[in-house]
Amino acid sequence: MNLNDKKSKKFIVPIIIIFILLSIVAFVFTQIGPYNKNNKDDIVIDIPTGSTLNQVTDILKENNLIKNKIIFKLYVRLSDNSSKLKSGKYLFNQTYSNKQIINDLSKGKVYNDGIRITIPEGSTSIEIVDLLTKNNLGDKKVYKKLINNPKEFKNRFKFLDDENIVSLEGFLYPSTYYFKEDESEKYILNHMLETFESKYNDKLQKRQKELNKSLYEVINLASIVEKEAVLDEDRPIIASVFYNRINIGMPLQSDATIQYIFKERKKSITYNDLKIDSPYNTYKVQGLPPTPIANPGIKSIEAVLYPANTEYLYFVATIEGGNNYSKTYEEHIKNVEQYRKDREERNNSYSIDK
Repeated sequence: MNLNDKKSKKFIVPIIIIFILLSIVAFVFTQIGPYNKNNKDDIVIDIPTGSTLNQVTDILKENNLIKNKIIFKLYVRLSDNSSKLKSGKYLFNQTYSNKQIINDLSKGKVYNDGIRITIPEGSTSIEIVDLLTKNNLGDKKVYKKLINNPKEFKNRFKFLDDENIVSLEGFLYPSTYYFKEDESEKYILNHMLETFESKYNDKLQKRQKELNKSLYEVINLASIVEKEAVLDEDRPIIASVFYNRINIGMPLQSDATIQYIFKERKKSITYNDLKIDSPYNTYKVQGLPPTPIANPGIKSIEAVLYPANTEYLYFVATIEGGNNYSKTYEEHIKNVEQYRKDREERNNSYSIDK
């Protein structure tokens, strides 16, 4: 081989390598693109709860929404979405790229074609079940049995693997859902738990560990904050009050936990109610109640994970909807008296206006 041949070979080999690489890139690019960019016919697919990435991929391939299963799964893993794909019904068509499909599945952009159910933040499990059954979605007895047996859901939701979690109360995430009448009670509860799992993201989990708290503790306290707060800006301050009480061995003394004892919410808590023997009476029992007392929204959860830095031990409502805070019991009594005075003046003014 002469010198020119050697030079030619050195020049040709890199070109071949580049050509091969470009061909691979072009192939991958076409495989992650739309299955058929000219077909806009709607395709409804159903991703069952607990589906693995392999199962999701099979469903998409069977419905002619992706071209290559191996490349799709690799794309999902590279985009760090393998554990974020959510169950439910989705509306796609063949013009969707792999990226668009993954985006919808990871964000839970489900196809809303069923009965619309809106669960307000702070709803109890009893209130949620009442709402569902009034809309012909399931049976109360079945719901009650499932809600009081988290073991039924532990295989799918690892966050429930805590012996302190004896109920799904607190984890049925408040949101708007769409269900069909023939959906099972377990499917519906699964969907709410799945929504909670998506909201309680890696950042919040990391913060929980930094605080050396269990998920049970965070959600339990968040449920109390949810029921005590009216304004969003008060949530982190209320959380700090309860933390301060816990740190000095003081009972939480939350009226909201006592309200949970009753089947129907009372207009106000009386002194006799404070004497009730119950693990939910946080005037008599120190620490957190046995279960959360409601299903909190994300703002109350964040308030518990990122509480304000205060020395407050007491708070009382104002007639505007916020709270007055105090460090001592003496200050607290003055705030209570001021609240009563303001309320009486407002009521008297309202009577005169009428």
